[in-house]
Amino acid sequence: MKIALLGCKGTTLDLLHTLSPHVQFDYVITLPEDIARKNNVAFYQSRHILDYCRKKEIPTYMSSSYHLREESDLRFFRSSGIDLLLVIGWERLIPEEILRGLGKYACGMHGSPFGLPKGRGRSPLNWSLISDKKRFITYLFRYKPGIDDGDIIGFRAFDINAFDTITSLHQKNRIIMGELFLEYLPQMKENRESFFPQPPGKPTFYPKRTAKDGFIDWRQSTRDIYNLIRAVSFPYPSAFTFLDGKKITIHEARPFDSLLFHSRGKAGEILDVSIAAGNFVVKSKDGSIIVTRFDGIDIGEIQTGRILESSDMEQIMKEIRSRYPDWIGDEEKEI
Repeated sequence: MKIALLGCKGTTLDLLHTLSPHVQFDYVITLPEDIARKNNVAFYQSRHILDYCRKKEIPTYMSSSYHLREESDLRFFRSSGIDLLLVIGWERLIPEEILRGLGKYACGMHGSPFGLPKGRGRSPLNWSLISDKKRFITYLFRYKPGIDDGDIIGFRAFDINAFDTITSLHQKNRIIMGELFLEYLPQMKENRESFFPQPPGKPTFYPKRTAKDGFIDWRQSTRDIYNLIRAVSFPYPSAFTFLDGKKITIHEARPFDSLLFHSRGKAGEILDVSIAAGNFVVKSKDGSIIVTRFDGIDIGEIQTGRILESSDMEQIMKEIRSRYPDWIGDEEKEI
């Protein structure tokens, strides 16, 4: 059985490293840098994927498009003889012609904090942190032409704890991806795998997020601000704010104290600065947050009493909701 891996992200690289000692990949299919840049692919890692494949002598194919509808891509799939296509780190639907032409099928992973069919669509891990969810369920499923709507092969859950960031959630999710694929691969090879439909109920979908959605509204609660910062940190562009027009990108922060500055300051006010430790404390709606890793400004330029600019989170959420395609009804919008 010919097995191929399709992906272009850090998750793809890590999963390839996890699986390659146990799985013989006949192809790894990935994306050129210029196309990735055009499509704003987060955590793009194709160069490292190609280097890894060269060292392991795994054949590779560079696609001509992210949507895989170019004739050269279709021609590759027609001639490759791929039976099983594992799709990890490829945020586009797979054309029906490719799905029909595989010897077996394509499979991939998707999850949500609720369990499918709720939480299909974009950035479910990021949204899970932003909305303060406590668990995540990852599914291995057979691809259909639609959005995350295929029949389920297996699933597993993991915790979302108070210290998780989007990086640690991706790592937990990738661990489960590897375990699920290795668990079910012997059954796939012998055509013994079982499929079961997604549970009944109206599906819901998450909308796309963009870098500008990370503009912090310091008038929110400490928990809401903390959740945003940890949800959009590396490998994403990170949350940000402005001080006198200068952009400050915040990579790490955490709740600081709700009593120490209880009656002092207003939202966004810098309450304390430690030049020695390289951090500063900011007032939130109900407490304070300590910013421990940032760039765009020198710590010496930050003074207590100055006010960081706040976004209008209600307006940002309105813009995010406007990105839903017309065919998704209001009752299907998760956000």
